[in-house]
Amino acid sequence: MALRCLILSLGTAMAGAPAETIERPTAAQVVARPGFLVIAHRGDSGAFPENTLPAFRSAVEWGADLVELDYYHSADGVPFAFHDRTLNRTSDATAVLGQEKIPTDSLAWDQLQRLDAGDWFDARFRGTPIPTLAEALDVIQQGSITLVERKAGDAATCVQLLREKGLLEHVVVQAFDWNYLADCHRLAPELILGALGSKDLSDDRLDEIQKAGARIVGWNHQDLQRQQIEAVQRRGMKTWAYTVNDVQRAQQLIDDGIDGIITDYPAKIMQLRQ
Repeated sequence: MALRCLILSLGTAMAGAPAETIERPTAAQVVARPGFLVIAHRGDSGAFPENTLPAFRSAVEWGADLVELDYYHSADGVPFAFHDRTLNRTSDATAVLGQEKIPTDSLAWDQLQRLDAGDWFDARFRGTPIPTLAEALDVIQQGSITLVERKAGDAATCVQLLREKGLLEHVVVQAFDWNYLADCHRLAPELILGALGSKDLSDDRLDEIQKAGARIVGWNHQDLQRQQIEAVQRRGMKTWAYTVNDVQRAQQLIDDGIDGIITDYPAKIMQLRQ
């Protein structure tokens, strides 16, 4: 509890400081750390509404090595943090707009700003807005590294935003679309990229991942064993597993040499480092 209070106080102090005054490790330095990284999935999403600023702040306060988020573009081109292809599960879009299954990228940003992204999780979070990608970066980068997962949108817009914020060397970008990763690599070779996938992790797929410029393989933990982890590492890449919420499964992956664990419960998984 004392440690958490210290982290909270440091986080509060850092939040008021200009980003450029804070000495931050590069993404490459964080990714290269020995042992395994704890990566907060959609923020501290086991305890807070996912992909919201409260979830991101909590993950930073717990000391997560990276904080993952998902992003789309609004109909008028604003990148914002959200996971699903439709707005209805994690916002009050149905109540506000009177429609079911509203595509996430179908509304302009001024419409998205009207939505509540917290009340679905718990009434305590009523009034929590959907954050822009820029707002999320500002919060997470105060004390961690953002793992930016692209759900939809072009590489150029993401790269431009990261360049404007001076974050090209301070975030990791990942996607299931490896062509998107290749575009990011072409536009900003310094970006650390992660290729997401599942099922068979064959040599051919690893060849594709490396061709796209990725240095991290983010794979469904159910499809990962020691053999696959070591095959990735022999190529000089890192293996991260998603989404691991069971402590016993996490420990098994750690024993097998995993480099990173993506989890909804960062505080619980971080205890395994002790």
